[in-house]
Amino acid sequence: MDNTSIDSEWELEKNKNGIKVYTRQIEGAKIKEFKAVTTVTSNMEALGSIIDEVSEYTEWQANISSARILEQVNQNEQYLYFTTDVPWPIKDRDVVVYSKKTINNGTLTYTLKGIPDHFKEDEDFLRIRDAKGKWQFVPKGNGKFEVLYQFYGDPAGSIPNWIINMFIVDGPYETLMGLKSRVES
Repeated sequence: MDNTSIDSEWELEKNKNGIKVYTRQIEGAKIKEFKAVTTVTSNMEALGSIIDEVSEYTEWQANISSARILEQVNQNEQYLYFTTDVPWPIKDRDVVVYSKKTINNGTLTYTLKGIPDHFKEDEDFLRIRDAKGKWQFVPKGNGKFEVLYQFYGDPAGSIPNWIINMFIVDGPYETLMGLKSRVES
């Protein structure tokens, strides 16, 4: 899934309130990957602390019903666990991701990779086994940062692809609206 040269080009799906949400098809995948972009006025420490406060994700990230740190490897690496609420009769999902924080040329990046077998499965949830993504904060000067939130997660099981592909536009949009309100309040 990392061979971006054969993935399709990004298509703009939503452009509202300074937030743009794009999707693209990944070769061999049933569903699309999303990328959501906006600009906020803040500082690197504040942005990093919002992402580092995993237990608060339910307050601002769309569709997340619980979030916690499973294991803190070191200051920049951790294993995270999320659950999502899906409309009945579809089974709720969970995902385990490895998160690594890096700063390169002033850009703060959190890289996320699904590690489905790092934590025992819960029978109340269907485990998302294929997931990857990132948060990226790029300084643009004068206290402005470009925020990039990109993710691909195959929810597994039987959910119609058209329902999944609907969620991958509104969910990232709502998440960036939540991030903006936290940052700018």
